[in-house]
Amino acid sequence: MNQSTREASVVTPEHVMLRFQTAGVGSRAAALLIDTVLLLLVNLTVFILFSIVFFGKNDLFFLETENYAIAIAIFFVFVLNFGYYLFLEAFWGGQTVGKRWLGIRVIRDNGQPITFLSSAIRNLFRIVDMLPTGYFLGAIVSFFHSRDKRIGDLVAGTIVVMESGQTPSFFQKRRMKKLQEQVSMEPLSLSEVQKQAITREDWQLLSTFISRLSSLSKDKKQELGQQIAATLSKKLGMEEVAMVRENPLLFLQGLYNQLRDEWKLGK
Repeated sequence: MNQSTREASVVTPEHVMLRFQTAGVGSRAAALLIDTVLLLLVNLTVFILFSIVFFGKNDLFFLETENYAIAIAIFFVFVLNFGYYLFLEAFWGGQTVGKRWLGIRVIRDNGQPITFLSSAIRNLFRIVDMLPTGYFLGAIVSFFHSRDKRIGDLVAGTIVVMESGQTPSFFQKRRMKKLQEQVSMEPLSLSEVQKQAITREDWQLLSTFISRLSSLSKDKKQELGQQIAATLSKKLGMEEVAMVRENPLLFLQGLYNQLRDEWKLGK
């Protein structure tokens, strides 16, 4: 079983197949190490601050009357450590600092972004994955699972995948900027009826593709762009628009720009 070639295939509601390379035990462990070191520094800072505030002027550190302060500190540290993974994964595109550094992210089994509930479930099950110590159980399950899932991922219906490429290079960013400038010169206009034809699943597919453009290879970009453009243009009744046939990426970028504000407001 070769972990470096493991892939997860997802078929969207629009019948477009997306392929992701799953993140193996090594990359996940490295990301966890980075997060652990960061949290260790934060916890140490919190402990020092609590010590100064509550016990700085008192030599009797463990006086019974001050036990409430210790309880507050322990509770705060627990919320901080659990909330770090929960909120960052839920609201930072399925990534923590370590995951972003290693170029991996958490998504749902259907290829859509992780939700707050999914993030809460998979992180609650860290307690199980950590048994008996050092994430031993989670690492064993992940190593032998065909999609590199730990127990928390199995329960939450999530999967950790590699980004399709490295951090966008200077030239990739310039190409993206040029594409956006072309869209501004050739604006795409949609009627209200056409906007209503776009479902949440359509928007998630489009926004996910646009956000990954800079990290996709040229061939994969064209292949997926043509499939998605064909699907969405058919829904909009725009199959005959020249831009769809000649430059599907330009069409999708323009469509994204048209719909972005409306969907960002949580339609």
